[in-house]
Amino acid sequence: MMEPLLGERGRQRLRALAAERPLYAFDFDGTLTRIVRDRWAVHLSTRVRALLHELGKHAPIAIISGRSLRDLRAHVGNGVPYLIGNHGVEGRHELSDVMSHACQVCADWKRQVGTGFGAIFRRMGIEVEDKTYSLTFHYRAARRRRAARGAVIEALSELTPSPRIVLGKSSVNALPPGTPNKGGALLKLMARLRVQRALFIGDDVTDEDVFSLRDDRIVTGRIGMKKNSDAQFFLKRQSDVDDLLNVLLAAHNGASMPALRPPPSPLPPRC
Repeated sequence: MMEPLLGERGRQRLRALAAERPLYAFDFDGTLTRIVRDRWAVHLSTRVRALLHELGKHAPIAIISGRSLRDLRAHVGNGVPYLIGNHGVEGRHELSDVMSHACQVCADWKRQVGTGFGAIFRRMGIEVEDKTYSLTFHYRAARRRRAARGAVIEALSELTPSPRIVLGKSSVNALPPGTPNKGGALLKLMARLRVQRALFIGDDVTDEDVFSLRDDRIVTGRIGMKKNSDAQFFLKRQSDVDDLLNVLLAAHNGASMPALRPPPSPLPPRC
């Protein structure tokens, strides 16, 4: 059963974690930022940038995202030293031959999709994003989302070699077989940095690869409680990430942990 990360037990775990110089790792979309309709318009708030900068003085910070590394850098800048893209495939933690193979596979997949499903996808409003080391099929703008998702799954079932499929929010991700996932990428980064403990916060099915590690060294939290998630803890909403960062800073600075923000006042009943 998931527990509230900002509850008493969760705060105890965070205090213990801060005492051991851990790695703090976060997903990007839906975790450090809100989900927006235009994925290119998303950005880190000034407040979150400042909090991450301060926290980075105490422990290494990483972002592990489904976005390409180039895209992630454009949205994050130089404030976070360790960036991992393409659901764990792309980053300094990975070997060049693995990435080269993934690049070749994705280029071939793109040709296969264009030949067999290009016209269908354009008609249905499905966008194919080529992220070099993976492909993402976006159907948020499709008029019939369920049908669009079905068309994407059908297309992926015909690709050679068969992709590893990761479902996202109004998107489907195709990753080359044998490439690392977010969980594997986090473990490799921990080994590289020689840290024994880590915190990872995510919000989506794509983050279950970390949640399902069930590694005692890693504390995991999910944005929003979900019964079938393997995350240990949860934050009620994305905006609670600000509170989490403040709690971690207080733990490192030896200050008393800040109280939770009061919940918003309920809206008056509608007529």
